[in-house]
Amino acid sequence: MKKEKSANELFRPLILLSVAATILLFIGGYDLALRMNQSAKEREQQLVSNGIANKIIEVEKGSVGQVIWDDALSNLEARNIEWAQNNIGQFLYDTAFYQYSFVLDHEDKLFFSSDTGEQASASVYHPFGSAMQGAISALRHEESVRRSKGIKLGSLKNPVQSHNLVRVNGKVFVVVASLVEPDFGTVIQRQERAPIVVAATQMNGQFLEMFAHRYLLPDLKLRQMQMMDQRDVAQVDLKDDKGRYVATLQWTPEKPGKVLALKVLGPTLIIIILFFGVMGLFHRRSWRAAQQLIASEARASHLAYHDPLTGLPNRVMFFDRLGVALDQLRRNGAPVAVHCLDLDRFKEVNDTFGHQIGDELIVAASRRIAEVCRRSDTFARLSGDEFAIVQLDATPNAAARLAERIVEAISQPMDLSGGRVHVSCSIGVNLLSEGEVAAADALRHADLALYRSKNNGRAQYSFFEPEMDAAMRMRREIESELREALHHGDLSMVYQPQADRQGRIVGVEALLRWKHAERGDISPSMFIPIAEECGLISELGMYTLRESFLASHQWVGLKVAINISAAQLRMRDFPEKVAELLKECAVDPRGFELEITEGLLLGDDPVTHGVLRELRQMGFSIALDDFGTGYSSLSYLQRYPIDKIKIDRSFIANLGIEKESAAVVQAIVKLARALKLDVIAEGVETIEQRDQLIDIGCEEIQGYLYSRPVDAESIGRMYNKRDEVRS
Repeated sequence: MKKEKSANELFRPLILLSVAATILLFIGGYDLALRMNQSAKEREQQLVSNGIANKIIEVEKGSVGQVIWDDALSNLEARNIEWAQNNIGQFLYDTAFYQYSFVLDHEDKLFFSSDTGEQASASVYHPFGSAMQGAISALRHEESVRRSKGIKLGSLKNPVQSHNLVRVNGKVFVVVASLVEPDFGTVIQRQERAPIVVAATQMNGQFLEMFAHRYLLPDLKLRQMQMMDQRDVAQVDLKDDKGRYVATLQWTPEKPGKVLALKVLGPTLIIIILFFGVMGLFHRRSWRAAQQLIASEARASHLAYHDPLTGLPNRVMFFDRLGVALDQLRRNGAPVAVHCLDLDRFKEVNDTFGHQIGDELIVAASRRIAEVCRRSDTFARLSGDEFAIVQLDATPNAAARLAERIVEAISQPMDLSGGRVHVSCSIGVNLLSEGEVAAADALRHADLALYRSKNNGRAQYSFFEPEMDAAMRMRREIESELREALHHGDLSMVYQPQADRQGRIVGVEALLRWKHAERGDISPSMFIPIAEECGLISELGMYTLRESFLASHQWVGLKVAINISAAQLRMRDFPEKVAELLKECAVDPRGFELEITEGLLLGDDPVTHGVLRELRQMGFSIALDDFGTGYSSLSYLQRYPIDKIKIDRSFIANLGIEKESAAVVQAIVKLARALKLDVIAEGVETIEQRDQLIDIGCEEIQGYLYSRPVDAESIGRMYNKRDEVRS
């Protein structure tokens, strides 16, 4: 009991001191808040008072243009009612929002009245006239002072004006009286005193709304009853020129003291209350902190081993599980299959619909794949759209069945927030049944098999074979050697003639060649895809364009066809680079034809469409190469700026052998004519093929029948001699 009493005595002063400090803080805070509110209110009232004065000056300026005017002086002295109606009543109503306008002659007698732009009776002026007597007298006094000093009206910058606040028929008006003066002095005042224009604008809802918007007064009101000062209401009384009450502007002022109370007094009270409970809460908070730490560690551990988007195991966990599976393979020979898979054309979906839809696609695809896998399988997301699976106890048939089920599951349409999306999946399978294999090599071999699936057309699976590793090493060697060949100038260009129906050369196709010192001639079909994968295609493409542009100087007048890759056309700055190259080589783009493939148009990529349009506007013509081998569609022939289609050599090779080939070629030629496109056939090797193409109506022919691809000098000689390229 003594200990408890001692404790109470120890804490009692602290408690009393805390209570007293709290009360003092509340009282001080409350008083400070009231002072801050009052100060803010007074500032706003002064601001509004000054603002009304400035607003009245703006209202006065609204009539200056019509009263300081030679025409106004001459017409109003002549009591021209029609002129006053058009230029005073109607004009001031339309432009300066004066509801009422009046004109007084030199004797201060009313001779024109206007109400909302229309001529009105003299009775309208009476309530305004009585209220404006003082203002009008002030104008006349200023006028007489100027005359006594010999100052001509209109010779000073400031107009002679006065104003008053008037309440008429329960409405408050700002009334402005202005002395009519000449501006350029082309008119001489006939009377001793000038006319006066009186204009009134109502302080209506529109007036108040504009004023409130300017001075940030959200609930500004105009009241015509004088009120006592209130703490929570700010107000400014409006008085006339004799100091009599007219109306009151009223609004709710800002209350910074309230903000202070919420930000300072509340937290202070909370701190004091927490002070008394801190000892009792210490243990509980410590326990909660420990629990939170445990949960945080669990989340961190989960994130370290799982993908945040899909919740699947990540690369780290995948290699851990793969390592365990490979250990079991070494110890007891349990077979393992490593599947490496990614989504075909995922980048196109991501670029077309955006990253959000791309993420949705990743999640949807991962769910479908997870449903196909067994619980014992480890299904992981490695990066982007690349996934991997560790399949335990995997026979060749079991691995193939799993791959087939995944391909089938992904091939089904997926409904995402951006619409229905169709994608496919390519898979590489590495089946491990014996031997020492590193985890990295196991995945790399599966990736090589995936590469085979991609090259074979996608939407399929392939098993790893040892020769794939050698093929990949060879590809990497070719990639390195291609870089060296490009930088050292070991590539060359050849040109195959294109002839018309009479066998005369009318153009050439530029073809890139690579003669390797050790490997011999390397086909473009081999090194061009490698260039696209390793990022060399842009440099390689610019090399082809530059060499073709320069070579064309040897045969001015021949059309030069140049193949353009899909990767180049997806670069937004490609037209700019081509334009610089045209200027550098001093050639006309109208002499060149850019050949693209059908597959390029299938994605309907807006960037590709825009680049093609820019190139065509520069003067290039566009040809569609290998027509008929892909998804030949009339729609993209109409949408894209195509000028020519090139019939693929596969149809030409069977002319005279298969009737279907002749029918296809004839259909393509008719389609080209219907769309007003030029047409050329490539791969023509026999006279019979040439004659049949001419009979069908093909305009241009290219092939070994006329000439193999030759160097630029040979083309120049052929063209300069005007030789016919005959077989």
